[in-house]
Amino acid sequence: MRSNAVGSAAEYGRPRGRPPGAAFQRDLRAPAPPQLPIFRSRLQGELLGRLLLGPRREASMLDLAVMLRTDLGSVMREVERLSRAGVLALRRTLAGRLVSRDEGSPLYEPLARLVMLTFGPAAVVAEEFGRLPAVREAHLFGPWAARYAGLPGEQPGDVEVLLVGDLGRETAFDAAQEAAARLGLPVHPVVRTPAEWADDVDPFLREIRAGHLHSVVR
Repeated sequence: MRSNAVGSAAEYGRPRGRPPGAAFQRDLRAPAPPQLPIFRSRLQGELLGRLLLGPRREASMLDLAVMLRTDLGSVMREVERLSRAGVLALRRTLAGRLVSRDEGSPLYEPLARLVMLTFGPAAVVAEEFGRLPAVREAHLFGPWAARYAGLPGEQPGDVEVLLVGDLGRETAFDAAQEAAARLGLPVHPVVRTPAEWADDVDPFLREIRAGHLHSVVR
């Protein structure tokens, strides 16, 4: 499809009367990696993670391709599939088409929850920090931990991570930068040694313990 094609669901010619998820379900018939059977591909999952999680935002196709470290054509095909399904919204501007989530879609909330559990901050933080030998534990705290606990609220704009282990702050920062690049959200690591985490005198750690914790590495 040409890159200047109009982007709304109606302009893609979705037949009237078809449920908003029909195109999405049809596209899911394509083979998927065995570890990710729910989504068509890892690219689709990460694209949805970028757009369905965190504050609502618009992005160009090119920006998404750069963020996801893939080619423009692949991003355009995935966006067009999800737009036809009523999951994403496209807006034409003089600079090109911008894509965002369609919060009015009946698919938005349940799909965002599913994406959070499979491609969200917990999964990305577990991958990026779990590969560091010095990390003994990693926990989300703050608003994202509350969302994983099922508490309602706005989509958080950043990710707070408690790391327990004997690792340097520079190492933690590098891993946080990689996680942030994948999520499109700032990731703030807090590093404590096992002895400091076991100690109950730090007011900041007491505050963390008193709130929600979502363990991702243990």
